[in-house]
Amino acid sequence: MTKLNYTVVVVGGGPAGATVCRELNRFAIDNILIERDLLFQKPCGGGVILNAYNEFDIPKSLIQKKINSIEIISPKLNRATIDISNSPLTIINRLKFDSTLRNLANKGGTKIIEAKVYDIDVKTTPRVFAKSKKEEFEIETKYIVASDGVQSTIRKKLLNQIPNRILTYYMNIKNVYQDSCQFWFGDDISPQHYSWIFPHNDGINIGVACDKKNIRDYFQNFLKKSKLDNSNGKIKGYYIPIWENPIFFNKGVFFVGDSASMVLPFTYEGIYYAMKSATIVAKAIERDTPSLYQKEWEELFLKRFKFLKILQTLFLRNNYFSNKLVELYQKPSFQHSAIQYWLGKKEPTGEIQTVWKFLKALFK
Repeated sequence: MTKLNYTVVVVGGGPAGATVCRELNRFAIDNILIERDLLFQKPCGGGVILNAYNEFDIPKSLIQKKINSIEIISPKLNRATIDISNSPLTIINRLKFDSTLRNLANKGGTKIIEAKVYDIDVKTTPRVFAKSKKEEFEIETKYIVASDGVQSTIRKKLLNQIPNRILTYYMNIKNVYQDSCQFWFGDDISPQHYSWIFPHNDGINIGVACDKKNIRDYFQNFLKKSKLDNSNGKIKGYYIPIWENPIFFNKGVFFVGDSASMVLPFTYEGIYYAMKSATIVAKAIERDTPSLYQKEWEELFLKRFKFLKILQTLFLRNNYFSNKLVELYQKPSFQHSAIQYWLGKKEPTGEIQTVWKFLKALFK
């Protein structure tokens, strides 16, 4: 067994893990990144807001498509088109995106190994145990960063739990093109959640999020409703975390990204929040103050996450409210406010005031 010693061990090489490493390098803190499969491409819509490229120093050459509008479609098939050209959404290839971020971390000083973490020990000095195809590692450290996704091995080992999650079914369809991201609502296709059609690398990505056992039936309903039922793509499934029971720090371990359940309610947007959380984690490590992580994250995002959770509970509860949501989005003033909330340029009010405000708008 190869024994190593690093100040920080980062487990999981997606956007969260790679960003933690890049930030630690800026602070001259030695770190190692363990990724079980460097060729893994996470199933993902691949949406990243344009502002993130400057904020996190990401090469804009990774942008494959730029999206200037979002469409939301009601159960009645009414539509509202939302102009986001002032803050466009970009579509990226997750394999290239993740690999590039890891390479940038490596150039900055991060050691990267391809191995599977199978255990941790936090009784005294934290240690991480991993196994590659050729050797085993025991790595002693001061801090562990768990950025190992919705199936988080670290969360299982440390807390005997995994993030709360929801199943999605999706399909990539080639040679079918559209310019906007579409969100579809309806009890017949994705009850209390949404279905989607997003521009993808060389076509579109279509999928449903559902917590029902017969999710395949809902997916087939959506293919028919969207008039893509003659598609011959391969149906795949994956889990995405939902923002319930989030965790920040426990026994020397920071949790970030999907492993921490940091996915924005309603939209299930995760990449930006994973990377932003990673920068806060690095700052907390640099200052040797773990409590700084949760404190700063909640100051930045707690209101926004609660706000979107309320909207999801209110508007996606049934077809009636989903139809009303699309009616509201057809109003320019409502669109403007919604975009401001989404981008964090406007802070939502308290929970009770939020519910009352939207109920008044619904029945006006």
